[in-house]
Amino acid sequence: MSDLRGVYILLLNWNGWRDSIACLESLLPDIHRGARVILCDNQSCDDSLAHIESWAAGHISADKPVRSRLAALQSYALAKPTVQRMTRAQAESGEADASAQLLLVDNADNLGFAAGNNVGMRLALAQGDMTHLWLLNNDTLVEADCLTQMRERLHHHPEPAVCGSVIHFFDNPEVIQCIGGNRFDARRGRAMESEGRYLKESELHTHSSAEQTLDYLTGCSMLLTRDFLETVGLMNEAYFLYYEEIDWFTRAAGRFDLIVAHDARLYHREGGSIGSRSWNRGPSLTSDRHMFRSRIYFMQRYYPQHLWRCTVSNWLDVGKRLLKGQWRNAGVIAREITSNPSRPRIVQ
Repeated sequence: MSDLRGVYILLLNWNGWRDSIACLESLLPDIHRGARVILCDNQSCDDSLAHIESWAAGHISADKPVRSRLAALQSYALAKPTVQRMTRAQAESGEADASAQLLLVDNADNLGFAAGNNVGMRLALAQGDMTHLWLLNNDTLVEADCLTQMRERLHHHPEPAVCGSVIHFFDNPEVIQCIGGNRFDARRGRAMESEGRYLKESELHTHSSAEQTLDYLTGCSMLLTRDFLETVGLMNEAYFLYYEEIDWFTRAAGRFDLIVAHDARLYHREGGSIGSRSWNRGPSLTSDRHMFRSRIYFMQRYYPQHLWRCTVSNWLDVGKRLLKGQWRNAGVIAREITSNPSRPRIVQ
């Protein structure tokens, strides 16, 4: 059994304790191999931390997925983790009980994806034994060897690198959502659809070189090294949601290879925290608002010479929403386009 001491798994929760305890249940094999989990809560209003503590105490159970393939990921007869609950101030100062396997951090505010995760990253970096950090969405279920496969892939790669995994749709587990990450079109300021998206699982071998085309890894699942975090720094907290990973790897400027462990599999409830729950459903108002807000900010920061192309592309998206009858989404996007992209970050 692989020893995972020194690996920290970081989850961010916002009103999603059911997803979080299901994810934690699938992570129990990793926890029993020595990995520690940091779960940061972004001011949930559903008593998420209390429910997660109740799960760890054995008082409540995770919901079982309908599909047997996914249900098997939560069938481990393993003891629940020992827990330490802490405030954001305690986490930022690096305080942690060395015997606690699950560190629950109350961020006290809804800090967004970047700032919310950064609290956990600072806590992990303060631990002297930390060598790797697995940034993982809480609305996922992972296969038992997913983390081990990613760490082994990093270990055998000759250059400094960060590692992604193969992500499947939770609602359609035989279909691939993403192979590690995506490409990025800097002229229009938008991510390009993953090369492996909607690929059948049996066809994955035909895209074994997909990592050669990656411009960034998805924040849904990426295994980072201490060296990466100390060299590149944490995520840019100007983004509330979206474009954090693109900004991160743009700042990394090729200093770290982007690789994928093709035997590292997990299943993602895409859009679970922002209202775009189904694998084939359109974007929610929250998703559109933050996607276009972050896109404009990113382009202004890194590619101002292409901002006009990005703006044209954004207005075309407004037209597409109108043609689909998505009037409110169109209005949200139009307001973001016509607002000042350099205005202060709004937390909501």
